Amino acid sequence: MIRTKYSLFNYLTVSDKDKLWGLYVTGSGYADLPPHTAYPPTQHPNGYMFDWKQGRTLSEFQLVYITRGQGTFESAATGKKKISEGAVFFLFPGVWHRYKPLYQTGWKEHWISFNGVQPKLFKKYDILPAGSDILHIGLDEKIIEIYNMILELIESEKIGFKETLSALTYQLIARIISIEKSKKFGNKEIEASIQKAKALMMDSMDKRIDFEELANEIGVGYSWFRRMFKHYTGLAPAQYFLQLKLNKAKDLLLNSSLSIKEISVITGFESQYYFQSSLKNVSVCHPSSKESIPGRRIISTILVLLPDCKGFHT
Repeated sequence: MIRTKYSLFNYLTVSDKDKLWGLYVTGSGYADLPPHTAYPPTQHPNGYMFDWKQGRTLSEFQLVYITRGQGTFESAATGKKKISEGAVFFLFPGVWHRYKPLYQTGWKEHWISFNGVQPKLFKKYDILPAGSDILHIGLDEKIIEIYNMILELIESEKIGFKETLSALTYQLIARIISIEKSKKFGNKEIEASIQKAKALMMDSMDKRIDFEELANEIGVGYSWFRRMFKHYTGLAPAQYFLQLKLNKAKDLLLNSSLSIKEISVITGFESQYYFQSSLKNVSVCHPSSKESIPGRRIISTILVLLPDCKGFHT
């Protein structure tokens, strides 16, 4: 996995056996670029790296999702178009394109590269949007979650991870197409606001959130936001956000060799002590050290206990 100041990504080698799945993943990553930052991030291999002046033509498919900021997209098929938060676009093999965030705003992008017989059939029969169209699907928590799962799998390289990557990519495509189709029937304003708030939380698990500012960002009053969010999710915004963090921590504790301190940073806890106190009354066996971490039960079903770890209690 390649980490830079503002990005995280990796590219995969592909075997003939991988191609039998019909769709195989060749790389994935994200870039979280603040305002006044050069674009694109460096260290990508030849064939993927590009600049605005020359643009780029890929030999495979890419799916790019913008979850913060604004920018510009241009391709041989579409001409120049504006991009904003919640935009997603497919890049097709052999089609020249270029894109970049506004220098004044920066942006956060999630992307995945893939290829295979199946996506080519999707394109041939117009299942994928034609001509690299920009789809304005808004912020969607599930899509961000799938992108995060893909990156975690690539980093873990567990047995069978490539097959799971293929399945998740199918799921990602299906989710995007489903949202685009549902737009024809319209979305309730309240539900759209809650979904946007949930997506922003999912995309900010490594940070602290001021929920009054979040309410302002989605264009509603804080009291209304807190009341309606709890009505729709069963949890207050702060509780829901904590659950997201703890679920992420659970996955890292069970499926990575990261230290507790590293996990507390990744999941945005202010200190290792606060992280551990949030898990009181639940034990998790850390795979690298077999240490048991006590913590407080916030959601009764938040942790899945490993059967081969001793000393669990609930």
